[in-house]
Amino acid sequence: MTVCVDASLVMKFLTYEPDADVANAWLQVHKDKEMMAPWFLPAEVASVLRRKMLRGEITDQEGQEALLLLDSLDFTLASDFALVRRAFDLAVELDQPSVYDTLYLAVAERERCDLWTADARFAQAACSRYSSVRLIGSLQSLTTD
Repeated sequence: MTVCVDASLVMKFLTYEPDADVANAWLQVHKDKEMMAPWFLPAEVASVLRRKMLRGEITDQEGQEALLLLDSLDFTLASDFALVRRAFDLAVELDQPSVYDTLYLAVAERERCDLWTADARFAQAACSRYSSVRLIGSLQSLTTD
C-alpha cells in the first residue's frame, strides 16, 4: 500500500516540532507502506532545515543530521508535467496561492492513496472536497487509514 507524505509531516520526523511524537508514531504504524511525494520534497525539506538553522531553531549539526536522516528515508518521488497541470487545476479549485501543496494532492490522487500532512491550513482547504487528505495532529488520526 502507498501513502503520500508532504514536507510538513516529514519535518516532524526530522526535527523536534509540536506533534513530532505523533508523527513518529505515525511513521512506525506506516513503516511497511511505500511513501510517495513530488520530486521537490528533498529540496523543500532541505530549505526548511536551512531556515531553521538560520533562525537558531536547530544547530548546524542538527541540520546536517536531519539531512542525512532524510536521505535514509525511502521515498518514491514522482515527476512529470501531468502532475503540474493537475496541481495547477487543484490550486485554482481550492483557491491556493501556489501549486506546491496541491502537487502532493495530485500525487495522492494519481496513486489513489491518502495524503498525510501536518499543514492544518491546507488540510482545512482540501479535506472537504478530497477525503484522501489526512491531518496529523492527534493520536486519533493514527487509526485513520
